[in-house]
Amino acid sequence: EEFWKGGNRDSGINAAAKTANAQSGDPWPAVLLRLKSFEDMHKLWYVLLKEKNFLLAEQHEAKQQRVRWKHHGRLKKVKLSMKRILTVLTRREIHQQALRAKEILAKQQDREQLETQRFHLEESMKVLQHQIRRAGPRDSVASAAWKATMHKHEADHARLLAELTPLRRDTMQQLSSDWRYSRRYSDLPGAVRWRKEWVRALQDRVWKPMRAH
Repeated sequence: EEFWKGGNRDSGINAAAKTANAQSGDPWPAVLLRLKSFEDMHKLWYVLLKEKNFLLAEQHEAKQQRVRWKHHGRLKKVKLSMKRILTVLTRREIHQQALRAKEILAKQQDREQLETQRFHLEESMKVLQHQIRRAGPRDSVASAAWKATMHKHEADHARLLAELTPLRRDTMQQLSSDWRYSRRYSDLPGAVRWRKEWVRALQDRVWKPMRAH
C-alpha cells in the first residue's frame, strides 16, 4: 500500500534504499515555525502525523515480531516537531488575544464616553419635553427655543446611537465567552474526552503477559 512506501515492508526497494530513507534530519525548530502561516503549519502537522503513524505501525510490528526497532530517535523528532507546532500556535493565539483585548479596551473606553453623553442628552431631552408639554400649543419665544433645542438634541442623539451601534457589538463579547476557550474544546486535534484512556502514541513500554510457572 501507499502507507508503507519507503518503509521496511516496501517490497519495491532494496535494503540500501530503506536504510537511506530511515535517515532523518533535525526536528523543526521553533524559529522557523514562527515564520510560517497557519495554513503551512496545518499542512506540516498532517505530514508529521502521517509520519508518526507510520513509525508507530513499524514499532508495533517490530514488537509483535520481537525484533529490535532502530528508529526511536526518528519518532522522538517527529513528536518534538508536533509539540513545537502546538507551542508556536498557542503563543501566537495568546499574542492575538492580547492585541484583541487592547483593541476592545480602547473601544470600551470610547463607548463609555459616548454612553455618558447619550445619558446626559436623554435627560436633557426629557426636561425639554416636559417644558414643551407644559407650555401647551401657544407660541412663544421660549417654546420656540425649546423646540429648536429639542430638534438639535434629537439629531445629536441619532448620531450617538449610530456611533454606539458598532461599539456595542464589538464590546458585547466581553459578556459571552468564546466557544474556542470553553471546557469542551482544546488546541489538541481530535475529540476531547475527559476520562482516562489508553492511547497508542502515549505508550511508553509494552505490557507483556506474565505467565505463572
